[in-house]
Amino acid sequence: MSQIHLKTKQLGVGLPEIMVSMLLLGVAVIGFAALQVRALDSTNNAMFRTQAASIAQEFGERMRMNPNGRATYAGAWSTSDATADECIAGECTPQKMAQFDMTTVSKLAQDTLPNGQVAVLPCVARTNLCVYVAWNQTTATKGIVAPHCASDTDDAYVEGADCIRLGAAL
Repeated sequence: MSQIHLKTKQLGVGLPEIMVSMLLLGVAVIGFAALQVRALDSTNNAMFRTQAASIAQEFGERMRMNPNGRATYAGAWSTSDATADECIAGECTPQKMAQFDMTTVSKLAQDTLPNGQVAVLPCVARTNLCVYVAWNQTTATKGIVAPHCASDTDDAYVEGADCIRLGAAL
């Protein structure tokens, strides 16, 4: 007569092992998704900073090409297209060219940056003007706390500000 052994070795994977492996896989996938979101956010932020730096550089060059329009650049901004045809089709005064530059660059900032803004303000402790380009919730103004771009006492960036500052020599 043969004897039947009641103790047999386990031949497969049990439910607890499958549940643990699924939990570990789920945590890994969530971690990977979080890294992807963070990478996308960093990429967008870098793209906005690059675009803002290009806008500030272009506007600084426009200001250097029109030194007689300095008072207009530093004055109140108006983004009307009234001088566009005159400055494109023929000659215009330095003041009208400055107004045309401000209109063109403001439109460029609005079209390429979320809530894009441009301003020209006097630099602190210097005689030149500073070009500020801001986006998101930051405004292209000076103050000590958000939503301002830079401090009005030392031109330091306000913490968490989404903006670029460029000193433009005239």
